Amino acid sequence: MERTHLAKLSVNPILTLADLGLERSAGLEEASRGLARISEAHIVRSIQFPAGALFLTLAPNDPESGGVYVFDRRDGVFYSLNFEDEKWGGYSIAEFEELNRAYRLTVLAQRPGLLRRLCARQERTN
Repeated sequence: MERTHLAKLSVNPILTLADLGLERSAGLEEASRGLARISEAHIVRSIQFPAGALFLTLAPNDPESGGVYVFDRRDGVFYSLNFEDEKWGGYSIAEFEELNRAYRLTVLAQRPGLLRRLCARQERTN
C-alpha cells in the first residue's frame, strides 16, 4: 500500500474575541461574524462542537481563496491552519473537504487544546 505524504500543518493564533471588540461571553455567531469581517471573506463552511468550531472562509468571487480556521470557545481564540503545500492562494470547498479528511481537522475543533499544545511545540522548535 502506498502512503501519501501530508504537507506539514502549522498553527498560529491570529485573533481573540478582544481583538474583535467582543466580550468573553460572546457567542459563536458573533465571533464568526467578526472573523468574516476581519478576513474580508464569507464563511462558507462551519462545523461546530461544544469546545470549538472549524471554519472555511472564501473571499468574494474567488472560489480558491479559502482560509481554514479553528475557534477555541474556552479561550476565545481563532487559530489559522496553514499547510506547507505551496497552495499560496487558498483552498476551494472541495480541497477543504479533502484537508478535513486527511488531517482530521474536526478533531482539532472538538479538542482545541491540541492546537495550544501544537503552538507551544512550534515555539520550542523555532
